[in-house]
Amino acid sequence: MALSFSEKRSLQKVIATNLASLQAGTLSFQEKRRFQKEIQDAFIKLKETVDLAPDVQNQKLADLIAGKYNSDPPEGFLKVLKDIIEEINDIEPVKAPTINYIEVNREKVDSLMESALVKVFGKLWDTW
Repeated sequence: MALSFSEKRSLQKVIATNLASLQAGTLSFQEKRRFQKEIQDAFIKLKETVDLAPDVQNQKLADLIAGKYNSDPPEGFLKVLKDIIEEINDIEPVKAPTINYIEVNREKVDSLMESALVKVFGKLWDTW
């Protein structure tokens, strides 16, 4: 069973939080044991994922980084970005491919921005 990026991040947060609590040293024996068990379970889940498929990752993100979506219209590209960000709960991995898309599709993006500005500012000018 492959874990999504957000599930992996969640397990990593459980490990980090529980380790910090254990290092604080103010826990009862039962709490320590519970945190140790949660850490052990999280590591087991992460290890199983690595053992089953060491190269598992978000396929859309891999395609985005490879430039597969660079020929898509801006609306399609934005939908792909939205899907990826929702799945991985992080924006960092999509920054560089997005900048690349903007550079490759400067005319499409400029046209879209111009159209949006006309709609926004056109309405503002009409109200004055």
